[in-house]
Amino acid sequence: MPNESILLLPGGQGTRALVNDSEFILRLKECVLASKFCLSVCTGSALIARTGELDGLRATSNKRSLKWVKSCGLVVKWQECARWVRTGKFYTALGVAAGMDMALGFISDHFGKELAQKIANETEYNWQKSSKIDKFAKNYGY
Repeated sequence: MPNESILLLPGGQGTRALVNDSEFILRLKECVLASKFCLSVCTGSALIARTGELDGLRATSNKRSLKWVKSCGLVVKWQECARWVRTGKFYTALGVAAGMDMALGFISDHFGKELAQKIANETEYNWQKSSKIDKFAKNYGY
């Protein structure tokens, strides 16, 4: 049976300590490798970057913490102006609201646009469908 697992990594202050926890990163890498899809919100992308599985791939993260996040994955192709980024099995979002947009984008990609829009409508959420629109990037000099 094919692996259908989806790993979702939230961000937040806890990521600061976890990026230096080698046992956690090793176990996380196992989970990342075992997952069919891996999604992160905010600084959760720093954790994935630390596993090395984002090396050479495009990703994004929270703009307030982007300098720190970049230090966690020096060869990741960090996108400074993107609401979320999809690269293969990885979806990374810059923050909470962008994470909701990314999740709907993921649903749209894998289960259909109609379902994603239905979820947005039923939750009364104004879904930003474009991953490239990042009106907050300019606030941080990007």
